[in-house]
Amino acid sequence: VKRARNSPYHTDFESLKEEVVTQAHTFGNPDLVTQLPPDRLHRGRFQPRNPVDDAALDELTASIRELGILEPLIVRPLAGKTDDYEILAGDRRWRAAQKAGMNRVPVIVHDVDDRTATAIALVENLQREDLNPMEEAFAFRSLMDNFNLTQAQVSELVGKSESTVSKAVGLLKLPETIQQLLQSKVLEAGHGKVLLNLPRAEQLALAEQAVERGWSVRELERQKNRLTTKSRRRGCNLQDRRSPDIQHLEMRLGEWLCAPVRLKPDRKGGGKIEIGYSNAMECESVLERFGFKLDGV
Repeated sequence: VKRARNSPYHTDFESLKEEVVTQAHTFGNPDLVTQLPPDRLHRGRFQPRNPVDDAALDELTASIRELGILEPLIVRPLAGKTDDYEILAGDRRWRAAQKAGMNRVPVIVHDVDDRTATAIALVENLQREDLNPMEEAFAFRSLMDNFNLTQAQVSELVGKSESTVSKAVGLLKLPETIQQLLQSKVLEAGHGKVLLNLPRAEQLALAEQAVERGWSVRELERQKNRLTTKSRRRGCNLQDRRSPDIQHLEMRLGEWLCAPVRLKPDRKGGGKIEIGYSNAMECESVLERFGFKLDGV
């Protein structure tokens, strides 16, 4: 089996970058391509992808039946198993080749350590166009965490802008429910970016409406701005109604009841009075100030 050159263990970003770039230059080298049976290949430990949906896999299978595998898989020798290999890049092609009944698949074998294997798997997948937003976000985060890289270094390593990396990683802050919508491509990455920096309840509410009503990213942005403006105005109105007379009344009532008091006016002219207490005795004391007796209850 023909192999690319061995890899030293990396100690810093520059050596990691050099090694990944060097290995990448061999990916399309026809002199290094070897044909192996699919059953000698095993799914890699460093694959950033989640399980592929059946429809997408069926499409790839049909394409491979017609055209074959155009891009070799990247593999390395599997520790503890002679003549078996671990897939670093090309997991979907391998699965589709098995469904297509292929007896051999094209591979390029690399003798690399775990560190380089991780980087190759992540970088190769990030440079493909069919990752969903969350796969991309997790891959960026994995590079940062596994190799202690900055967003700028990750952007240099994978050939994407630092802004792209930053926005993608930001999606990991979204609630799990919204991440699942991005994972399944029900919502686009742009939808997720619009929802960032909103309170959780608003994120979930807007995401639900975006799905139900089929909002584009632009429409979601418009609805977000509308909601934000409305909330800001409501906050200003409520603050105005509390100042300064209401705040003074809260203080006077609190002193009379010996308890914290909060007046909450609404937009219709009504509102609520909230009286706080920390135990049953304080509650009874407040009620007695209003002339309410608990004796015999």
